[in-house]
Amino acid sequence: MTKKLMPVMMVGALAACSKPNVPDVKQQFIEGDQPRPLVVVLGGSEGGNTLAEPHWQPFLDGFNHLGTQVAALAYYGSSGTPASAAELSLNSIAERIKKLTEDPRVNPQCVAVVGFSKGAELALLLGAHFETINHVIAIMPSHVSWNAVKTVTSRASWVLDGQAVDYINAPLLSWQMQKGNITGEFTPAFVTALAEASVDDIAKARIAVERTNGPVMLVSAKQDEVWPSYQMASNIEQHLEQVDFAKPFHHLALDAGHYSFNKAAQVQVHDFLQTTLLNNCHFNGSQK
Repeated sequence: MTKKLMPVMMVGALAACSKPNVPDVKQQFIEGDQPRPLVVVLGGSEGGNTLAEPHWQPFLDGFNHLGTQVAALAYYGSSGTPASAAELSLNSIAERIKKLTEDPRVNPQCVAVVGFSKGAELALLLGAHFETINHVIAIMPSHVSWNAVKTVTSRASWVLDGQAVDYINAPLLSWQMQKGNITGEFTPAFVTALAEASVDDIAKARIAVERTNGPVMLVSAKQDEVWPSYQMASNIEQHLEQVDFAKPFHHLALDAGHYSFNKAAQVQVHDFLQTTLLNNCHFNGSQK
C-alpha cells in the first residue's frame, strides 16, 4: 500500500478535519443464518474515519472474504465523535464496540480490534481493559500511552473510568517534533522522550498488554520514521515473554518504514486471525 493508504501521524497539525461523507462507523456485515466473528478497525492520529474511505475498501473486503464481519470505527475528528484528540474515553469507545456486537450477525464472544499507529495504541489499551475484546492486532504500535496529538499543551490521550491514563510526553512544540514537519522524521522526538522518562514514568504509562483476554499480534517497522514502532513492539514482546503470557502472540517486523503495511503483511494478519480467531470460534455463538 502507498503512504496514502496508511494512517498518518500528522503531528504538526492542530485539528482534525472531519469528512461529512465518511460515517463515524462503517459496517460491512455478511448476511447469513449464523453469527460471525467481528473485526473492528481503527485508524491513526489523523482523526476521522480514514479506514471507511474508498481507497481502503479492499482492506475491509479482505476481512469479509476471511469470513468475519468488519467495522471501521472513528474515535475522534468525525461528525459524531469528539473534535479533540485529548482525553478520549476508552469506556465510551469500548461501549460503541460492544453495541456492534449486539447485532445478531455478530458473535459477541469473538471480537478483534485492528489498529494502526495511534489506533494501535488504542487497540492495545482496549484489549488490556475490556473483556469484550479478545483479539488484538496492533500495527506500528506503542508499549506506552502517549500525550494527545494536535494539542499545544500536554494532555492525556485517554481517560479510563473517569481518570486520565498516565502517558509519556513527546511535546508537539519541541524542536525535534517541529523539525519532523520538514524532514518527515519524527522518531527522534519519541526516542528522546522515552530516554528522558524515569523508570517510574515508563511503568505508569506502560500498556498492560498481558491483561488482554486473547491473542495479540504486533506489526512493526524497523525503519519507522514516525515513531520507534519496532523498538516499542519488541518491548511488548519481551514483556509478554517475561510474564509467560498464556495466549498466542506474534511480532511481525517489517524491514521498512511506517507506511510499509502492504498486502503481504495483510495476508499474515489474516493467517493469524484464521488460526486464533476463526478456528476457535463457532459461528453458533459459543467459543471452544
